[in-house]
Amino acid sequence: MPAALKGIRVLDMCIVLAGPTCGRALAEYGADVIKIDPEHRQPGLTPWLEVGRGKRSICLNITKPAGLDAFYRLVETSDVVLEGFRKGVADRLGVGYEQLKRRKPGLIYVSINAFGQQGPWAMRPGFDQNAQAATGMQVRNGGRDGVPAPPPYTFNDYGTGLMAAYGVIMALLERERTGKGQRVETALSYTASTFSSPYMLDYVGYDRNEIEGPDAKGFNALSRLYQSSDSWFLLSVEDFEGWNRLTRLDSLKHLRGKPEFATAELRDENDEQLSEQLALTFRLNSTEEWARILKGVGVTAIPNQTISELREDSYAQRHSLIQSAKHPDFGQITHGGVSPQLSRTPAVAARSPAFGGDTESILRELGYASPEIDNMRASGAIPRTASVPIA
Repeated sequence: MPAALKGIRVLDMCIVLAGPTCGRALAEYGADVIKIDPEHRQPGLTPWLEVGRGKRSICLNITKPAGLDAFYRLVETSDVVLEGFRKGVADRLGVGYEQLKRRKPGLIYVSINAFGQQGPWAMRPGFDQNAQAATGMQVRNGGRDGVPAPPPYTFNDYGTGLMAAYGVIMALLERERTGKGQRVETALSYTASTFSSPYMLDYVGYDRNEIEGPDAKGFNALSRLYQSSDSWFLLSVEDFEGWNRLTRLDSLKHLRGKPEFATAELRDENDEQLSEQLALTFRLNSTEEWARILKGVGVTAIPNQTISELREDSYAQRHSLIQSAKHPDFGQITHGGVSPQLSRTPAVAARSPAFGGDTESILRELGYASPEIDNMRASGAIPRTASVPIA
């Protein structure tokens, strides 16, 4: 079967992580994604290897007339344009939505930045931590009574890229029905707010009692991280029968007879005491032993793995959560896999290209002859070399 997005061409003008993640997600399912960068704006090597996968790369300076002309020719052959500029920048460069849709009425134009295109925050520059600060994430991570702290993941970047890809798919479906293109807009702050949805719920009399802060170990004593004799694991007891199974163990059966733990309501009231009792017992054996013991009575215990351990885990490999590809400059590279796993049109593992390595071949696809390409090199519209090493 052809890949799910075969025949769709995407121009990716974004930098860093969010926008390029959208381009990578589309490329993984067969879209022809062309990454467009000026020679002077080199990406960091790690994000290039991570979110550049599956794309072709052209170095094109759209501030030069010949570079902008080549970009317009690319637009006429494309279905989707991704841009990550702050409000107004794309228009000043001549690549804004209204400017491009006149050339390609069916174009799907995707704007991805930190704070969107409208309202008082629109002119703020930003990256993941800016969006975290603006939407309460860092306060939740540090605790309302503590010092705000950023989560150690750029999940708004990756989440925004995937939300943008979701928007592209919906816009492509709409275009299939009507023939009309449209603008798709998303932002890191939008994604951060979506991730915070449960904590936005409010009504008269609502009791806010969510877990937060660096000391949080779980929702309650029966859904919580515990330290064993050698590491940590997550205990997950889901229902009343789970409590009965847990307290069948010789090491925990003394809890069954305690009146303060006799019902779910009483266990909730005495949650801290129950946590302390369980913690004392769980320190007596290793995580591996507890996983085996608890599994024996039908209770879930999940060991906490490091990323290095996950790379070697047969589960991750079986489900393609860890993949590898051979890069011409760096040899075999290990990277994360993809989440949506399609049975008929699966994602394709691919490597990142050389920076600017497809510049000449893409221009020739557009009909440029050698003298024109030479003139573009001389004008600074494209690099003088075939590819540009990333510093």
